[in-house]
Amino acid sequence: MNSVACTSVIRARMMDRSLPNAAPWRCVGEYSGGSICDACGERITSAQASYSVDFDLSAQLPSARFHRVCFEIWQQECEQPVAVRIV
Repeated sequence: MNSVACTSVIRARMMDRSLPNAAPWRCVGEYSGGSICDACGERITSAQASYSVDFDLSAQLPSARFHRVCFEIWQQECEQPVAVRIV
C-alpha cells in the first residue's frame, strides 16, 4: 500500500475510533512477522520492522501492531488537529 492510501486508511480508522488518537503507554520496535497491521490491515512479514504499541487500559484499543511506516504516519496524524484530518 502506498503512503497516500495508507494515510487515508489511518485517518478513517482514527475518525471511527478503531485506532486511538492518544499517546502510547509503551512502544516496542521489533522484527516479528505473522500479525496484521492495525493501521493498514495488511500482513506484517518477518522482514519488516514493526511496532507493538500498548495504550492506557481505558483506551478503546488497548494494544496495536503497526508496520514501521504505518506507525510513523499514525504518529503524524495524532499530532494534527482533528479538523485538519479530511478523509
